[in-house]
Amino acid sequence: MLLGSEYFGASMRVATVMAPVAGYFFIIGMLNTRRRPQMLTGRLDFSLLMLALCPGFVIPMLNSFGLSPLAATSLIVSIAAGLWILGPGERNWVIYNLSPGQSDSVLRNAMDAMGWKYRSTSSGYSIDQQKINLRVSGFWILHNVSVQLTGGSDEICRDFARELGSAVARRSARPQAMAVAMLLVAVGMLVAPLALVAHRVPEIVRLLADFW
Repeated sequence: MLLGSEYFGASMRVATVMAPVAGYFFIIGMLNTRRRPQMLTGRLDFSLLMLALCPGFVIPMLNSFGLSPLAATSLIVSIAAGLWILGPGERNWVIYNLSPGQSDSVLRNAMDAMGWKYRSTSSGYSIDQQKINLRVSGFWILHNVSVQLTGGSDEICRDFARELGSAVARRSARPQAMAVAMLLVAVGMLVAPLALVAHRVPEIVRLLADFW
């Protein structure tokens, strides 16, 4: 029973760390298999990434300090709230299943809908009349484009977000081969903890039976 408990505990620790990462890869993979690009707020995108990475650092720390379940839960909630507050604000957006080259037409359509006169810069676009800058960057591995707006009022920001969302919704996209690879990685990471204890299933069953 002790051996089964040891393997079960190790498997649970591995699963707790790997499951959020697998979930992140699964979500990104699904976003890149859609027939249209998908736009997320920068804060939501940042939160998904942090939720995937933090358990790998936080859980070992909690184990080393020996915190109670209530204290551990409170700490995790506090960390999540802090990440939400400190994450990118409402002036950041991330568009998946959209290459940097395709983003030009999407952004130009959104700016045209706003009635802006814009010019290209090394980092994106500048709208001199409204004193607004758009910083555009891409991460080819995840097949996404990040857009950051600086300057202008909050109302202008909300209007631009609406026009950008409309321009993205009108754009067609193709499922990416990379997305399929991410989905396979996600499935593999979810199956891995089970494979660690597959040969100990009878002992784990006996352990659970004795526990109940």
